Amino acid sequence: MTFQNKLIGGVSAAAALLLFVAGLSYWRLARNREDRHWVVHTYQVMAQLDGILQGMTDAETGERGYMLTGDDSYLAPYQRGLTEVRDNIAAVRRLTSDNPKQQRSLDSLEPVIAERLRELHERIQVRRDTGLAAGAAAVREGAGKEYMNQVRASLGGMKTEEERLLALRSTELDASSQKTRTALVFGESLGLFFLAIAGLVVHSEMRHRRQAEDDVRQLNADLERKVADRTAELAERAKDLERSNMELQQFAYVASHDLQEPLRTIASFTQLLAKRYGDKLDDTAREFIAFAVDGSKRMQTLINDLLSFSRVGTQGRSLVPVSTDAVLDAVLKNLKRSTEESRAIITRDPLPVVLADELQLSQIMQNLIGNAIKFRRDGSAIVHIGAKQTPTGWNISVRDNGIGVAPEHSERIFVIFQRLHTKTQYPGTGIGLAICKKIAERHGGRIWLEPTPGGGSTFIFSIADGGSDESKEQTDRELRIHATSH
Repeated sequence: MTFQNKLIGGVSAAAALLLFVAGLSYWRLARNREDRHWVVHTYQVMAQLDGILQGMTDAETGERGYMLTGDDSYLAPYQRGLTEVRDNIAAVRRLTSDNPKQQRSLDSLEPVIAERLRELHERIQVRRDTGLAAGAAAVREGAGKEYMNQVRASLGGMKTEEERLLALRSTELDASSQKTRTALVFGESLGLFFLAIAGLVVHSEMRHRRQAEDDVRQLNADLERKVADRTAELAERAKDLERSNMELQQFAYVASHDLQEPLRTIASFTQLLAKRYGDKLDDTAREFIAFAVDGSKRMQTLINDLLSFSRVGTQGRSLVPVSTDAVLDAVLKNLKRSTEESRAIITRDPLPVVLADELQLSQIMQNLIGNAIKFRRDGSAIVHIGAKQTPTGWNISVRDNGIGVAPEHSERIFVIFQRLHTKTQYPGTGIGLAICKKIAERHGGRIWLEPTPGGGSTFIFSIADGGSDESKEQTDRELRIHATSH
């Protein structure tokens, strides 16, 4: 038998053995994954049980606040608590579908929760219909404490069952993990053994391949040199591209401003034509003149908005600590006329100091508040500005009771030139929210839309602590392009 045949036979036997070990390891890993799944499953059930209790607590908190104040805003925790209770009960029902004992406990728990929530709803109705005194009497006469004690007892029993299952499954997981490690260590040891044998076999062939390896090393050296040359060439092209982009931005500003003068000329002479010869023109001609003037004015507005859109990334100021309260004061002063004409009611929470471009922060807030006033219903617009701190920064929200936005359009409205209404219904160019999106992204955040309970919309934009790294680097290296204001 030749050396090659012996080598093939040995490799075949080794491969068969390694395949067996691999199959065993795979089976052990699958068992371990299944055991781990059940441990995670148990933690999920326990989390949902805690969520039910938390939801009940939130509902009681909201009901209590409303009973004391009669302010509908206190019903937000109540509604949120109802949703959490329903969602968590459904989740527990689904997660414990394989556990008859937990299903029976849940069957007993649900009527108690339903009765407690019914009582909360009736108290709210009494407070709304007959006042604080009647509401307080309903609280004293109710059996809320007994219901909550029953809920806590039932949830405690279910958690005890889950803790028992967790202990059992954790023990099984530990045993499975130990067996899996044993199988893997055995497989690795066997692999190392065959690797050593293969090394001895290969070593005898190494002397015949050294020349080939030298040739390969030479080829690699040549390739690395070519890669280095190519990298330097690409770096130079990147610099050329950056210069080209800056020149293109400069050209865009100059071109945009140069377009303003012809448009003003068209509008001025068209208006002059209407003024001097209006009595000699028929109604159709005067209507055509009005169309021309309106078109030139809308083109000027569009150019101005495009300039504002492009300036967000190229002419932004450095990010510095800015008082959002002070910015909002200035915005409300700018919007004073439209606020008074629409009889808008604007409320606010205390707002934070953030690291931002003050002008752009003012721009995004004025756009959002202006939209809330413009897209109002028949009655007065009600707008509320709030703030919430997050692990990465702040979320600033503008909530209104206006006409709202359909969920399927929640992304489209932030695309430039995308409008949901005709210009005869609501004036505008469709750039405002696109500018808001670009400003939020420059500040290391984003902007999105959330539905408002009872109608309307809530626009939220986030500002990162310190802004994005990309924005800070851009601020340090930006070339300021100064164009004449129009």
